[in-house]
Amino acid sequence: MGHVSNNIGGVYEYHKTYDQEGAVYTHVDAEHQENCMEFIQKQLFQTPEWLLDQDIFGRIQYSGFVERIRSIQERTLNNMMSLGKMARLVENEAANGTNAYTLVEMMDDLRQGIWSELRSGRKIDTYRRNLQKAHIDRLAYLMTAENQDKLSDFGGYRKSTKVNTSQSDIRSVARAELNIVKRDVRNAVGRTSDRMSRYHLQDVEQRIDHILNPE
Repeated sequence: MGHVSNNIGGVYEYHKTYDQEGAVYTHVDAEHQENCMEFIQKQLFQTPEWLLDQDIFGRIQYSGFVERIRSIQERTLNNMMSLGKMARLVENEAANGTNAYTLVEMMDDLRQGIWSELRSGRKIDTYRRNLQKAHIDRLAYLMTAENQDKLSDFGGYRKSTKVNTSQSDIRSVARAELNIVKRDVRNAVGRTSDRMSRYHLQDVEQRIDHILNPE
């Protein structure tokens, strides 16, 4: 999942000598980024039944499999919503216009996949509730995140992106996403018959209120 998610907001590096033509750094094309998003949604963010073999769990541990899945999902989500990736998506759009996979498109795709139950009124299972809360937590982090400095590259082996969080588009998009989720959650509560799902959505709405209007 780490390899796939790194393509979102990713940049290819082509090592060249001075006499070779073409760019050294090229943004990953939009279609490939969209395909990577679809893969992560299907294989990890939708409850990964292929990982949930209770016969194996029953032989190796007495508890912890829910937390293990939550941790993998959250780590991948936070990577996709890292400051550097989001800044590179903004930069890609500035450089390539409609040919780019934009920050707004990425956040739309992410939200629609993570919160797909809101449109259908389906029961939200334990794994999905955890993932949805992780999404809200990450948006809350983006609302207050400090500026990110460029790190030492250790001779080119590590790449990082400097981000002025308060003056970039990141916080604006995060605020918009919180408002959209809040609206969709509010509309979905009445269509949700499962009690735990309803409690979850009521809790999410209050969490978002607190993030947008801290006391």
